Amino acid sequence: MLATVPFPAWTPDVPLTTGDFSNVTAIANGYGPVKAFSAVTTALSGILGGASFIGADGTSRMLGGTATNLYHYVGGTWASVLGALSATIWRFDQFGDNVIAVNGAAPVSYAIAAGTAAALGGSPPASDLVATVRQQAFLAGNPSARNTLSISGYNNSAQWTAGTNQSLSVPFPSGGDIMGLCGGETGVILQQRSVKRATYTGDVTVWQFDEISKDIGCMAKGSVAQAGLLVFFLSDQGFKVCDRNQVLPIGVDEIDEFFFKSYSRADIVSSIRAAVDPRSTTVTWSMPGDPGRLWSYNWTRKKWSVAETGVKMVFQGFTLNTSLEGIDALYPGGIDTVPYSLDASIFAGGQPLFLIVNYSDTVGTLTGDNLAMSIALPPMEIEQGKSVRITGAWLISDATTGTVTIDARKRAGDSPNLKVSGSMRGSGRLPLRSNGQWNGIRVQIPASATWTYCNGVRLEYTIEGAK
Repeated sequence: MLATVPFPAWTPDVPLTTGDFSNVTAIANGYGPVKAFSAVTTALSGILGGASFIGADGTSRMLGGTATNLYHYVGGTWASVLGALSATIWRFDQFGDNVIAVNGAAPVSYAIAAGTAAALGGSPPASDLVATVRQQAFLAGNPSARNTLSISGYNNSAQWTAGTNQSLSVPFPSGGDIMGLCGGETGVILQQRSVKRATYTGDVTVWQFDEISKDIGCMAKGSVAQAGLLVFFLSDQGFKVCDRNQVLPIGVDEIDEFFFKSYSRADIVSSIRAAVDPRSTTVTWSMPGDPGRLWSYNWTRKKWSVAETGVKMVFQGFTLNTSLEGIDALYPGGIDTVPYSLDASIFAGGQPLFLIVNYSDTVGTLTGDNLAMSIALPPMEIEQGKSVRITGAWLISDATTGTVTIDARKRAGDSPNLKVSGSMRGSGRLPLRSNGQWNGIRVQIPASATWTYCNGVRLEYTIEGAK
């Protein structure tokens, strides 16, 4: 007899539903591989944040900041554009043909076309949060006024005198510290205990602020990511999404409890970073380590997945126009060590990318060989109330190598009793010998194997004692 066991959604908060999922990403009807890190820059020691932008003339720039300097990546190397700084973090947003860079102290303005930087004009407040909303810049994170939103002059990011050209300073008496800002036609202000929407009125008040959510807010500044109108963030209650009208949970009874058990609150607040993959409907939160973890949520499929790789942070960006000299700097071993064709799109500017900073402070993409994957399901009954003898298995996958391990138990609470399959035959069959009523299943595909999907496993079995 044959039994098909499809892989369910990964919901580690629900006992006896799913087990360990590692190095897979959610695709239609199953899971696909996560690829290894591949560098696109040289190392920037001590990087605290990064971003990429495209100017009106098509110039693409990648920026990175350290505790003392703001850099851009030009000609295959990081070059300082402003020094003598005192930064604790770097966040960026585009305002016209400039980038506003905040770092916990005085904001910086970077001219995309010219590739130059200077202190942002108009004496703006110290900030570590920034967003462009319509034709005005929003700043927050002043350590002396942590609940206050500062708004620039209309179409002028270097004008910060309240009452001049629609510039405002708005303290929020309730909701706590401002933890995140997101832009667009309307603005979203995430506080510790509130989420507010900013709507431009153009009248004497200039902006209207409406509370979308009370008593639910953002617990970590680095957890905020935006995809169009959607704003994703981590609250004390778990992962949330805001569509600018309401706040909805996306991790309850799925991964919230498991995530909070995996890290201390202090580590989450200080270390979590978030970014949206611009080529898919996936948002990813990184927790650093070597390996660290990437917690990804596909909001169209409403499925979570997790990957383990060396990571310090993630951010969204674009490819840069890379010259032959830049390629030579990136791959000093010579042309034979370049893993792409010289006319590959990765060397052309303007291609959207999901970017990773690894533990060597190098920026790159997950475009290398496939990582080793593992999906484990907890013990289940293949035939209710009956013990079965499993004699073979097939992966529901285009992989041509892999293993299936059966945890064959008489009772669900018994100690593990692992039986590992033999090598995959030419027919795709994996020979097995196990006997139990409760059978856990682990599927593994090794690193560097070629495959694009794995949707489940098919088991060959007989009922014990049946004739």
